[in-house]
Amino acid sequence: MNKIYIVLITTLTSLVGGCAFTPQQANLDPHVSVMRTSEGAGITIAVKVIDERPSKSLGRRGTAYGAAAEITSAQELATVVYEEIVDALKAKGFSVEDYSSSSETSLKAEIRLLEYSTSQGFWTGGVHVNGAIKVVAVKAGKEYERIYRTEDEKRAVFVPDANSNEEMINTTLSTLLNKIFEDRALLLHLSN
Repeated sequence: MNKIYIVLITTLTSLVGGCAFTPQQANLDPHVSVMRTSEGAGITIAVKVIDERPSKSLGRRGTAYGAAAEITSAQELATVVYEEIVDALKAKGFSVEDYSSSSETSLKAEIRLLEYSTSQGFWTGGVHVNGAIKVVAVKAGKEYERIYRTEDEKRAVFVPDANSNEEMINTTLSTLLNKIFEDRALLLHLSN
């Protein structure tokens, strides 16, 4: 009976952990929750987003033995972030144009980190997603600068599947982008 139990557990673990060795392309689909207002009063903002991460990889899936297959994004991260920022600024009543160094009002977002990683534990493993974006807003020669950070950790008995990984990555990216638009000082700087 003990041998059958060991074989069943080993087989189940192999089947569940097998997905960790398959590379994953995550579909980025963050959601920024902003209330529509007119506080932007039609002010034109030039927007630019730069992906400054040292690697375009989002990280690696994990196993009980360490890092496994690579996770990449199906889209350009800078493009996804740009679109979300533009939509949120428009919802706040701003007008948006392409970035130019001569623009009187501009917002530049520098993506510093979006990273998925795993850690090992005794009964469970940890899944971590960390993110950081630096924003530089310029209005009439005055600058407002801030770095927004977020991190998320979940414990799991089995290796998370692709859908769970994608959900964690999108939740972290959404939280990060929402922090930007929850920053009243930034919005006041841009609108005054």
